[in-house]
Amino acid sequence: MLKKIGAVLLAAGLVLPYSPGLRVITAVWDNATVILLQGSTVLILIAYVLHAFVPPLARFHRRYGQALHGFFRMVFFVLAGGFFATASAGRAGWPVLLHVIVALAITGGLLYWEQGRGTKTERLPLLLLVCVGVPLIAYFLDTLHAGALLYGGWVFTAGYAVAVVGEVLALKAAPKVAHGG
Repeated sequence: MLKKIGAVLLAAGLVLPYSPGLRVITAVWDNATVILLQGSTVLILIAYVLHAFVPPLARFHRRYGQALHGFFRMVFFVLAGGFFATASAGRAGWPVLLHVIVALAITGGLLYWEQGRGTKTERLPLLLLVCVGVPLIAYFLDTLHAGALLYGGWVFTAGYAVAVVGEVLALKAAPKVAHGG
């Protein structure tokens, strides 16, 4: 139930005002770098929301879970490197380095925690959220620090937290897997 509540809140947060003049769903299609590092995470988020509510997509994820897990694990490391590089360079419009480091610590901790819990297919939804968490947490902290966070940002971030808790509880109940899976 928590997963579905989180998915609804995440979907609502995509279209609600995040900060003055900004909605997540429309703000991530600016240039190639923004599309690669932020637009891709919006698409991953949409895949997570659809996974929660569209059974055929969930079956597809179960069927190809191992391959998808490997792909999205790679995507996480590309996002982590990209956000760290842009924050280190101090590019305008990107979160500051400290906020990116906090986001990477949280999402990296989740990625490490999920290892060996359930199969790769069972871990896929949390991995999708880990990928989404890199920009979500970094921008949340950055916008909160600037004092420009509107109700859409709170809904979006609360939806992320609820979805992560739901996925963690589901994986906690899954049997331990020694390797592969």
